[in-house]
Amino acid sequence: MRFVLYFYLLFFICSSASAQIDSLSYTEFLDKVISEHPVVSQAGLVRNLGDAQVQSARGAFDPRFVVDYKAKEYKGTEYYDLLDAQLQVPMWYGLKLKGGFQQNQGVYINPQNQVPDAGLFQAGVVLSLGEGLWINSRMAGLRQAQAYREQSKAEQQLLINDILLQASFTYFEWVRAHEKLDIFEAFLENANERFRGIKRGAETGDIAGIDTVEARLNIQKRMLQANQAAVELRKTRLELSTYLWDQDQPLLLQEQVRPVDTDVVLGNLISEIPQANLNSHPQLEFYRRRIEALQIEKRYRFNRLLPQIDLEYNFLSEEPDNFETFNANAYKAGLKFSMPLFLRKERGDLKIAEYELQDAKLELNLQDNQLQARINALQQQLQAFLEQIVMAEQMATDATALLDAEVRKFNFGESSIFLINTRETRLIEARLEQLDLEIKYLRTQAEYLQALGGNAAQ
Repeated sequence: MRFVLYFYLLFFICSSASAQIDSLSYTEFLDKVISEHPVVSQAGLVRNLGDAQVQSARGAFDPRFVVDYKAKEYKGTEYYDLLDAQLQVPMWYGLKLKGGFQQNQGVYINPQNQVPDAGLFQAGVVLSLGEGLWINSRMAGLRQAQAYREQSKAEQQLLINDILLQASFTYFEWVRAHEKLDIFEAFLENANERFRGIKRGAETGDIAGIDTVEARLNIQKRMLQANQAAVELRKTRLELSTYLWDQDQPLLLQEQVRPVDTDVVLGNLISEIPQANLNSHPQLEFYRRRIEALQIEKRYRFNRLLPQIDLEYNFLSEEPDNFETFNANAYKAGLKFSMPLFLRKERGDLKIAEYELQDAKLELNLQDNQLQARINALQQQLQAFLEQIVMAEQMATDATALLDAEVRKFNFGESSIFLINTRETRLIEARLEQLDLEIKYLRTQAEYLQALGGNAAQ
């Protein structure tokens, strides 16, 4: 599917990282979703339904073998024995081919049904000259089914795009939770190491004893933050598990499984924002195919305003093996004409078709405008996030430099553990803000690509 392929191109992870058992890359995750998730399977049923509708509509053109047999015998007298076997082949437009065999006998047979004792063969056509000449129920049904099949393909793509978008959001939140826990665990380790150093300094008298209390409070704060991050990680892991299935059975993501590092994921972001191309967008294609089906319906309803004029002509012969026996001197012909006097039903059906077509065109224009506005808004958000990420990276770099400087000053006795903790808190805030912006950028980019409908992958 084009949506999946574009994401694969966008977030391609090196094969060595994807092959690790204890990690789950973004592409591996999407592959599992697209191959096993029940909603994706349901989307496939939508397309299968469209194929089945086309097959059903093609059945209107299937040849039909019709046998009409009647017999009557009373008090030892054969009143009649009538056999009429026909092979009818519906064709395109208002044409039907016919071939048949008649064999009738009996004492009281209608003279018009008398045929030679060996029977009579016929071959002919039925042509609709009015209603049904350019379009009839068979043609309209097949063309509409073909349009609905294409519509079902677009619907399938939309369903898959939606589930992949939600799955992507969940994966990114899982990445955020892992990275957040890593941040707090790293700073918790730093706090423990700093506390051990301060405790040794306090024991030797180089550092005031009250600084150990400050360092211990910092440890407790980092432990609380790490614990809260661990709880959030377990929650996102369970949410991610709802998208993992194996042969219709849900899977539970194990605790040891980690996402690919955020830096690796961000390293594979697109360098340029792809431009929108809505010519074959599935959302708009869905409404275009609907309009196509309604246009066919309108043509069919308009055609029903014409009178029904069916002309039938059959060549007759007793020797079907001899083609020359079929000639204009032996034939059976007929003409059937019918037409409602007021055409109220036909005119009403035509108006309904016109209103439905007009409504579908207005809906297409609305969807087109809304989609274009959404794409433009997402483009601006992506550009803004790119600028904000650069600023957040610089803030984190500066906060790291300030913390390092404060630690050096503390080592020379020119600072305090309180200032170090304050600098460290600002660095954590900068790192978390940078992480939030990166995840927001990933979410917005996934939403943008979903809004494009996968056309940029072509």
